[in-house]
Amino acid sequence: MNPTAPHRADPESMAPLLSVVVPAYNEEDTITDCLDRLTDQLEHIREIVVVNNNSTDRTVDLVECIAERHPQVRLINEAQQGLVYARCAGMDSAIGDLIARIDADTLVRPGWARTIVEFFRDDTDDRWSALCGRGEAYGVPLSGRFEKWKIALHPLGDRRVGRAVKEVPVLYGSNMVIRREVWKRIRDRVSMRRDVFEDVDVGLCVNDIGGRNAFLGTLTVGVSPRRMETGLRDFAGYMSCLPRTFLLHRRFGFAAGAALIYVPTLVVLHAGRLVAIRVYDDRTGRFTTSRPRRQTSSRVRP
Repeated sequence: MNPTAPHRADPESMAPLLSVVVPAYNEEDTITDCLDRLTDQLEHIREIVVVNNNSTDRTVDLVECIAERHPQVRLINEAQQGLVYARCAGMDSAIGDLIARIDADTLVRPGWARTIVEFFRDDTDDRWSALCGRGEAYGVPLSGRFEKWKIALHPLGDRRVGRAVKEVPVLYGSNMVIRREVWKRIRDRVSMRRDVFEDVDVGLCVNDIGGRNAFLGTLTVGVSPRRMETGLRDFAGYMSCLPRTFLLHRRFGFAAGAALIYVPTLVVLHAGRLVAIRVYDDRTGRFTTSRPRRQTSSRVRP
């Protein structure tokens, strides 16, 4: 039995309750689509906790409008700026047996919540402490090919994609779930630094207490291409968070693999992808040199 999971006297008597935490900072362009897809799955979601992290646009108004129609949507505020602070506020507030964490631009697919609940319901031996799946960018060219190379080159990657559950040492923040009891155990361990990958850190903290992270390839969500549109220098700086996170946990082999192979190769691939994105017309789904070059912008650090 997994030492990090709570004991359940009768695991077949009731499916676990699922909370979904959505940190949000100036997400007026994406938050409605994100929440609409979640509220379509309220049969398997106990609550949706949106954490407003000092938004100055219409994010709060849009969330409140949706909450009027769906009382399962709950809005809280976190004044300290940064994803880690918003994430922790939401996960600390969650009441479900399971806490999912997605981004405000994540688009979950039909059946996403049901897959999560059934996965942990069927985990009668409490083998798994956390679960994550894939993220596929929407509205960009060559995203599938890029993900193929990304998986192949990642020091933790697995080229086989199927229905089998695989154990992984890290989690993927746009599509991850953790048992609430496990979150309580690692709460004082997770880093509050903004120069590391917070999702990788959470997964490694689960490992550090003897827990196990599951990866399910069929648990796939759509993710925004905004990170892909980041300029080359800023993208390289962002990716440097990965080896730094491994070093924080003294995973020296993983840090070396990320720093020497994965990150440099990904930056080169990003350069080519950036050129393709800038000449891609998402309205027609075609490449064109006649359209003005798409402007790119950088996102804040984790």
